[in-house]
Amino acid sequence: MARVLLTASPWTYREIRYPDGQTGLRAALGEHVFRSESTINGKMPFWSLLYLAAWLRRAGHEVDYLESYGTPEEAWFRAIEVFDPDVIGFNSVTCTWPKTRGLMGKIKQRWPNTLIVLGGSHTNVAKEAVLDECAALDLAVFGEGEQTLQDICDQVDRGAADWGSVPGVAFRQNGQVVRNAKRPLMDVRTLPLPARDLMRGPERYNPRLNIYNRPNNTVLFTGRGCPLTCSSCHLPATGGLKFRIKAPEQVLDEMVHCADHYGTTDFGFYDHFGIFSSDEDAAMELCELILRSGRTFSFTVTFWSYDFSSELLDMMRRAGCWRIDTVLISGVDKNLRKATMGSPLTVEQMTAGVHRAQAAGIELAARFSLGIDGETVDEARQTIDFACSLPLEWAFFTPVNPVFGSRLWRQLDKAGSFRLDERSMNIFNVFYEPTGMTHQELKGLQKEAYRRFYGRPRFALDKLRHLRSPEAITRNLTLGSHLSRHLAGF
Repeated sequence: MARVLLTASPWTYREIRYPDGQTGLRAALGEHVFRSESTINGKMPFWSLLYLAAWLRRAGHEVDYLESYGTPEEAWFRAIEVFDPDVIGFNSVTCTWPKTRGLMGKIKQRWPNTLIVLGGSHTNVAKEAVLDECAALDLAVFGEGEQTLQDICDQVDRGAADWGSVPGVAFRQNGQVVRNAKRPLMDVRTLPLPARDLMRGPERYNPRLNIYNRPNNTVLFTGRGCPLTCSSCHLPATGGLKFRIKAPEQVLDEMVHCADHYGTTDFGFYDHFGIFSSDEDAAMELCELILRSGRTFSFTVTFWSYDFSSELLDMMRRAGCWRIDTVLISGVDKNLRKATMGSPLTVEQMTAGVHRAQAAGIELAARFSLGIDGETVDEARQTIDFACSLPLEWAFFTPVNPVFGSRLWRQLDKAGSFRLDERSMNIFNVFYEPTGMTHQELKGLQKEAYRRFYGRPRFALDKLRHLRSPEAITRNLTLGSHLSRHLAGF
């Protein structure tokens, strides 16, 4: 049995948003007045690590999960020392990779015999290059990590180190970096439930603020992969396009487990392309199972589809769906196609889908992208007009976030268009020079979008009309508070 600790480098939203720190009045206010951060995106664990933990436990290994969000670095190191792992498995995205590799160096100095393994979205694109960038890193895992990490831990348990026999890893051999063949995609129906018992107490988390009905909420994933080919996403570059969904019975079992063990009956289906937007028959079956169970659940769905039927929407509402969090991207057809690399979606289809959901009695929140490759200032304003014309409860406007290794990232990198280093490559920063507008114009458009959408008298009147319960009032006041601090930089 190997002792395995799963974690990521300690971080806060303010640290991610302002990697060089805040200065002047904002720094003073952040230290003395707004010490509590805005958590507009929620405070959640690394769900991928909790899935890994459950898989490794089932294989007989001893596993712990060390929370990274909001954990002081000293406390983080102390937890490593107390658990004394044989293996530390890290997850890292591009903006946290510089800090992660620095911490790996410190770990290797203090515990030289501990095996350090890295996975996550950045590694899936960079692959063996992460070993060149970090001498302390022992193994890089690319692709889905459950079976690969189990093979690694099994070898550690036996006292072996035959890394050449493990598909999906890169390692050093005789001073040279070696990358093994990739591992086939797994059957997601073999996955155990994520190890929620390893999470910190519920009071240390809050859900993404536009997807919850009650504070005691949890996230559900109904599949893996995505068939779309969005230009800003890394999945097309990693071969993760084959979408696989869990069985409806499995999804219900997880909901019942959360209700019986944690008292959680409010859920956010977090797949952008999940069971509800990929397989209408499976989605209908899940709703029927929920209704037949006699359980009272509430849930939101993240949708990436606009041809869903009125019959499915009605069934979802009866099963407990109260809101759809949708991704509308753009109000201009050519930019919508550019962002999704030729998707047949149109603004007309999206508009019809939004109105069908509203007619079914389901609220909608939507996200829009500004700064799509080639988008002009006038076209961005058309997207803002589009958002303001729709019956949306909330709208979020973010600069396009070209993920490391995506088609758009490669294009910007080749053109030398990045203005900031990798620590700033996240949705909170405009870290590149757009092709159809200036950097400053894009930042200004984001502020204009929020001002126009939330400054409308219609928005305030609609919001008052929908505040039918104390829970709704609390939820909307909380979201409004966090959104205001987010826009103000806190």
